[in-house]
Amino acid sequence: MTTDFAVSSQFARANPALVYGRNSDDDYRLSTPAAKAGGCLIPAGFSAQEAFQLADCDFSVEKRPVQVPAPDGTTVTAREHIAIVRTDTGAVLGVHGNNYTPVQKSAMVQLLDYLREDLQIENVLALRGGQMIFATASLDLEAEITQGERIRRYLHLCNSHDGSSAFSVAWSSTRLFCANQIEYLSGKAMAHARRDGTGLSMRHTRSVEAFARSLPERIDLEQQRFRRSINELKPLTTLRLSTAQARQVLEHTYATQLQRPITDRSSGQIRERRLEDLPQYETIRSHYEGGTGIAIEPGTAWGLFQAISQYESHDAGRRKDPIAAARSRLISLWGGEGGQRIERARSACLAMG
Repeated sequence: MTTDFAVSSQFARANPALVYGRNSDDDYRLSTPAAKAGGCLIPAGFSAQEAFQLADCDFSVEKRPVQVPAPDGTTVTAREHIAIVRTDTGAVLGVHGNNYTPVQKSAMVQLLDYLREDLQIENVLALRGGQMIFATASLDLEAEITQGERIRRYLHLCNSHDGSSAFSVAWSSTRLFCANQIEYLSGKAMAHARRDGTGLSMRHTRSVEAFARSLPERIDLEQQRFRRSINELKPLTTLRLSTAQARQVLEHTYATQLQRPITDRSSGQIRERRLEDLPQYETIRSHYEGGTGIAIEPGTAWGLFQAISQYESHDAGRRKDPIAAARSRLISLWGGEGGQRIERARSACLAMG
């Protein structure tokens, strides 16, 4: 099967790291954080099984005893722990208590196949040899937040075999201009999603397999909620922010970092940390003022929100290796500070209305 990966030269020059294809309607599909982190881009029309095979994620795992060497040269089997092992390579993906129950990749495949008429699988990514697996699919559901700027709904799945995350399913929305996350992927976000029915997760206990099997019947595409979310964000596109208001949003977003004192370079004295001391401040300001922001309207609450999310989803990460940095951002968006900062920025911008 072949896929046309051609894009317009103008769009490619503006978004060299983001573009990977287009569909028949000339609607450019953009890379998600999983793709930038080294994920496998899935051609249109691939089934879930084919997608996982292409991404080298078509493996199963099993529980095996944990054995450790004894002083007399023999081995002792741990009574309270088991190892999660790839059946194809024998690699140990995690060591857990006896009650830990792995979720097989078939749970993701079955869910994606169940929804295959409504979505296109875009990325599948395995981290650390399969210890954590992400999958992202775009839904046939989008809306216009302002003239010429559309938002598309995405489905995200995450599973781990090392205990770093629950088996999780969540919805988010993405700007088609630059693939910024306008919603968030984090532990806090997942809890919020569970409450309003747009996300589900469960720890790896003995009941998790039944939970995974029931997902196709329990997940709702949440079309009405998507429309409500768009209507909530639309006023931000015309809401002008003063310099003081923009600083308030940034101070709320990065409150945790600002709480840590800093040593003044000039005086050598300990003082409170200011926005200008944050390493991301100049990058976000450049995005917001239009210098480096991708399709960002300067001076608006929507523009500031997108400048922050552009930084957190595309720029954050200190590692020199761009793939390693992207993987770090992906994990931060899913279960860490990155996702939480985007949510704080969203809340702060909405509060200015």
